Amino acid sequence: MAAIHWRRQLSVGQPSIDEDHKHLIDYLNQLDEALHARTFLPAKVAMTLMKLLEYTHEHFAREERIMQMVKYPKFAEHKAQHVHAVKIISQLSGYFTQDPTHANAERIYSFTADWLVNHIILQDTQLTPYVRGVWL
Repeated sequence: MAAIHWRRQLSVGQPSIDEDHKHLIDYLNQLDEALHARTFLPAKVAMTLMKLLEYTHEHFAREERIMQMVKYPKFAEHKAQHVHAVKIISQLSGYFTQDPTHANAERIYSFTADWLVNHIILQDTQLTPYVRGVWL
């Protein structure tokens, strides 16, 4: 799969959220590189996955704090989407931990890349009128 590139359509207009999204895309691109390396190294994939999961938790917490701060009306629904994504990514990571194959790593990448880009474009950009100009 081709690398994911930051583009204007992904901007929410709130600096910390946009920076978080850039970091998450960078981790996904690192995972993509590991998957397409000449030699598949499960340890490299596992390390990148750990960083991606840790940063995802940090990002969701920060984004949810901002949504609460601005009294975002769809907060509960948005947070539920975060919880659901973490659950699926955790399950897929568990499969990779038990069976560290290229196929299991590819499943994590495919789900996470698709989910993240779609979530940013379809959900996070709805935050823009509420969070633009909010600094955290």
